[in-house]
Formats: sequence, C-alpha cells, structure tokens
Amino acid sequence: MIGLFGGTFDPPHLGHIHLIKSILKEFNFSKLYLIPNYQNPLKAKGPAVAPEERLLLLRTAISGLDPRVEILDWEIKKQEPSYTIDTVRHLKSLHSEPLTFIIGNDIFSQLPEWKSATQLLQGVDWIVIKRSEGIVLDPQPLLHKIGIFDSHFIEKNHLAYSQDRRSIRFCDIRALPISSTDIRLKLGELWKKNKLDDSPQGIQRSVWLLIKEKRLYTVG
Repeated sequence: MIGLFGGTFDPPHLGHIHLIKSILKEFNFSKLYLIPNYQNPLKAKGPAVAPEERLLLLRTAISGLDPRVEILDWEIKKQEPSYTIDTVRHLKSLHSEPLTFIIGNDIFSQLPEWKSATQLLQGVDWIVIKRSEGIVLDPQPLLHKIGIFDSHFIEKNHLAYSQDRRSIRFCDIRALPISSTDIRLKLGELWKKNKLDDSPQGIQRSVWLLIKEKRLYTVG
C-alpha cells in the first residue's frame, strides 16, 4: 500500500512532520509520497515562493526521516496547475500496489470541486485526518454530489463504496496547531525587525537556516 500526501508546503513545518510520523505509525505503508504542488487550481493566489525553493525546503525538512518517505516532484516539473487525478493516473502507471490518498477533513469537504472527482474517488482509497473540529461523520451526502451512491459504513470511521472496492477511513490523528500561513507571517515580521538569531516556532532549525540563506518569505 502506497500513501500519497499532497500540499503546497509553503513552507514545510513541524505540523507536517508530526502528521507524517503519525501516519506511518498508524498505517503500514510500503512508501509514502509527499507531493508538493505547482499551483493549487482552487486557490486564486499562488504560493509565496517558487516551486523549486519549496521543493528544496521540503527535502531539508524530511532529511533523516523514515526511509519510506519520498518526495514526488512530478507536479512541480509539469509547471502547470496541479490536478490530483493526473497525478494518480501517473502513479498508477508506475505502481501495481494500491494507492491511498491522505487529506485533512477540511480538504475532504472540497472534493466535489476537484477535477474528475468521481473517477478519483473510484481510483484510490482515502484516509481523512481530523485537522479541525467537526470532522465529517456523515460523508454520504458529499459522496452523492460526486456520484457515489452505494457508500456504507462497515465499521466506525470506515466507509466502503464502489461495490466495496474502495474505502475511506476517518482517522483521529490530531494535527499540531501550526499553519504555513501563520509561519509566513512570523517570518515576514522577523525579516522586518531583523531578528534572525533564533528559529521561529513551528519549523525546524535546518529549514530556518535555509530560509535565511535564500532570503525567503521576506514579506509575510
């Protein structure tokens, strides 16, 4: 089983690392791909720094982490808006193992807006992480919007659909209260005040040193 964890990673932070470690402890993945996107098509504003810089920061952040963790830079190399269905099709051409996409419950609620959502739901399994209060407990109305009408719970927090060939697991891993948005604001303030000696809370020192070296996030 191969896990897929996408995001902007703008910048990568300790919340990402905590989530990655928790996922690998909870689920028996043979490989976990981190998939930085080039541009989220559902966001009008692009990332704060260039894709190549985010990729370098992510490589620094996961250095020494579990060897099952790998970065897939396919979306960045395409240099166009990142659609998950295209990435999944690409990975299916490379791997015979089942694919499981990992998202937060806040992102899960946006699935009806994703390109080819029905085909995507039918192509991979899902793990939905509780990243905020109000985790989706009744996802069936959302799945109906996408065209999935045969979903049913086979046990608590484990939903099957598409004639039981696919499933969604709702997982209670709690995310750390850290966001890339807040970190970018903190970094912008540090640059303005020239307070560059100590690492800001929420990111690894190695990531902070690279941010300083590249003079990234000078505006929050």
